[in-house]
Amino acid sequence: MTDFKLNITPSTTVTDPQIMVSVCCLVYNHEPFLRECFEGFVMQRTTFPIEILVHDDASTDHSADIIREYTAKYPDIFKPIFQTENQYSKGLSISATYNFPRAQGKYIAMCEGDDYWTDPLKLQKQVEFLEENTDFSLCFHKVKVWKQNEGVLVDDFITKDMPTETDIYELAKGNYIHTPSVLFRSDIRVVDSFQKLGQLGVGDYPLWMLCAQHGRIKKMPDCMAVYRYGSGIWSNGDGYKNSITWIKMLAKLTVVIDDEKTRLILEEQSQKYSQQILKMYKQTNNNYLSVLNSHAFRLGGFLLKPLHWIKTFLKNKE
Repeated sequence: MTDFKLNITPSTTVTDPQIMVSVCCLVYNHEPFLRECFEGFVMQRTTFPIEILVHDDASTDHSADIIREYTAKYPDIFKPIFQTENQYSKGLSISATYNFPRAQGKYIAMCEGDDYWTDPLKLQKQVEFLEENTDFSLCFHKVKVWKQNEGVLVDDFITKDMPTETDIYELAKGNYIHTPSVLFRSDIRVVDSFQKLGQLGVGDYPLWMLCAQHGRIKKMPDCMAVYRYGSGIWSNGDGYKNSITWIKMLAKLTVVIDDEKTRLILEEQSQKYSQQILKMYKQTNNNYLSVLNSHAFRLGGFLLKPLHWIKTFLKNKE
């Protein structure tokens, strides 16, 4: 199999009427988990064809060998890309650049190589719902969380519980959707906007927001996937860096959101992350003037201007 680098843009996306779901899977050094992930794909029982779009970002372990193994076994559905150089480190959004443009399905499902599906009817249930409810752009479901460091499977402690039906205004307050639980409509408007955002480093929350501009959100009651906590970049990151990354993402996301009310809610969410940053500094640094002069504060002020309330708060503490 030839290693290659895809070079197509979202505007060339063509939906194949024979394929209902494109499963998009990002892989990087997921060797210990990858077979479990792929088995969750191939066990799906559906009344429609699917394709599995795998992107290996120049893994340094044996992930590529496992991908080739499954591609040889299921040549009609596994469609891999093997990078010879890591594209994420170059600042590219992998899904927007390599997977979404080649997706032929009416719907797109997401599952990274360290997560996995547990219900063989997951895709069938989700497709049936979206087919019958055209006013919804996205559906998701409950997940279990595998705590990698402790080796235990627990109920979801990461996201808040939500009603069965929500909209973009609820989602703008914060993420409550796990990536391996999602099925959304393949929409060129969403793909184009997502590509414009570039690499954001916060998972797929911006993608859910872009989908929610075009329809409502359904939470299905079944638990049909496992999210692995402690193995990825985000769950292993420190709180300060994660907050800064989230603030930067929200600033970019606000630009591509059309609705004014939604933008205001996103700005409120940004302020909450700024407050978290200040709290971290207060806990570790009694010299509040150093916060005012810090790179983090100047960055936050630039991204969330005017935010005069932060400066006023700190000066009152002197």
